[in-house]
Amino acid sequence: MTDELDPHKPEMTPYQRLMRKIAIGILVCGLSVSAVVFVTAAPEPEDDYFGVYVTSIRNSKRQLLELERIGGKAAVVAVELNEWFHGLWHGRRLAGTLAVLSVGASLLCFLAARIPPLDD
Repeated sequence: MTDELDPHKPEMTPYQRLMRKIAIGILVCGLSVSAVVFVTAAPEPEDDYFGVYVTSIRNSKRQLLELERIGGKAAVVAVELNEWFHGLWHGRRLAGTLAVLSVGASLLCFLAARIPPLDD
């Protein structure tokens, strides 16, 4: 049975059509930009941020122990989380981040298009 002949399927509203077009646009643009970033990104050096050598907290057991002594386990977890989050916005990881964000935003728009319109 085709969709055009299904009497139980309601007609799409202009809002739903618009939200689906926006979702498709976000998905296409986001994945395209992600692909361009992935192809053009230079390989990332291990510990070089903005041209300045920065020692990662994971590279030094002494710094890790000192941080744990001063701030406890929560401070160590917070620093590791901060380093992980900082790494998402550089190089090829940025391409993955953009792809995930564009797929997520597109799914939200598709879900918004499925919400039935409110009756006035």
